[in-house]
Amino acid sequence: MSVEPAAKRAKTIDSTDHPTLTKIRSILGDDFTTPTPLVEVYIGRVAENRQLSQLVPALARILPIGTLQHLKRVNRDGTIILAPVDKLMDRLAAADPRKMAEEQPNSIESCLSRFLQSEGLDQTIADGLCERLKVVSVPASQPLLRWQYETANKLWPCKFHPNRHHEALYTDTLFGQEEASAHRRMMDICLQLSENFENRPFGVCVNPQLGGRIAAIGVGRSDQHPIWHCPMVLIDMVAVSQNGGIWHGKKEEEQKDISGDGFHHGGIDPQFERFVRERYGEMVCLGAEPARTGTLHRQSVEATATVPAEDNLAKYGPYLCTGYDVYLTHEPCIMCAMALVHSRVRRVFFHHPTVRGALGTLAKLHAVKDLNHHYEVFRIV
Repeated sequence: MSVEPAAKRAKTIDSTDHPTLTKIRSILGDDFTTPTPLVEVYIGRVAENRQLSQLVPALARILPIGTLQHLKRVNRDGTIILAPVDKLMDRLAAADPRKMAEEQPNSIESCLSRFLQSEGLDQTIADGLCERLKVVSVPASQPLLRWQYETANKLWPCKFHPNRHHEALYTDTLFGQEEASAHRRMMDICLQLSENFENRPFGVCVNPQLGGRIAAIGVGRSDQHPIWHCPMVLIDMVAVSQNGGIWHGKKEEEQKDISGDGFHHGGIDPQFERFVRERYGEMVCLGAEPARTGTLHRQSVEATATVPAEDNLAKYGPYLCTGYDVYLTHEPCIMCAMALVHSRVRRVFFHHPTVRGALGTLAKLHAVKDLNHHYEVFRIV
């Protein structure tokens, strides 16, 4: 059983050896940082507004708006969306291929009018719509942020549901003063470790459910093994804190890393633990929550029954990096970024961008929609 050394006098909460760490910038996917994409649609105009009561439900049946559900079908000026250009052309060609072949590319008005009438629409309304047929560009997807909505809404009225979290990410106002200070401190720990241990890349993994307790510390050693990048080593050290680990794990009979404080210290090299304690004292807590098993696990689950179901870290205890925050001196490559995805990391913070970085430099892997897990990414500068 290890005994923790006496804590030295802690620094004040705002002190740091890296005064340049002043900003925490979120790195968002392109769908948050670029205008909403556009699509061309055919629009028509009704002669009288009272015709809309018949026209709107008829069009919903005849020409469903499909992926444009975020748009209001009728504009303020009385114009109405008929269908996206490509979809409408395909629909008319399927309904009357001979006529379309004969009349294209000169005009589709007559084809469209006949098609609408064949589907039960009143001839007067159908002819009126087709007489004023026009192509315009409208938002192809729902705006995610208010600035996108304000731009898109000028083109065509669209629905918008404000998301405070996304707005705070975009404006870099997500963290309050105390939380931001804690994030900067963790990055300072990474940078201090790097400066004092051969300038190697360093990373720390933190359990935010336990007041920011450091569960593991990893150091890059790719000069010794091609895949021993810092995040890969850090993930393995997290596994050690859960009685596993491929590169640094111990035999089962040797896993005696739970100290007198009740936390597992196997994911932190003793020399790094001494360094952090000497430099930061009581400002930083070290040691991972032990994995819950058997009766203890069941009791823990019952004790946290009031915690939201999605908060698996609080409800079920540590599993891989689920719910953890990771701080890295360097932006991870694609291999490491994917390893963090598979480890279920909650958030990733880094300081130095890298030429092969996958979280902003070469790619934004965390924003790939097809992945089965996503984490938020921040750069602390």
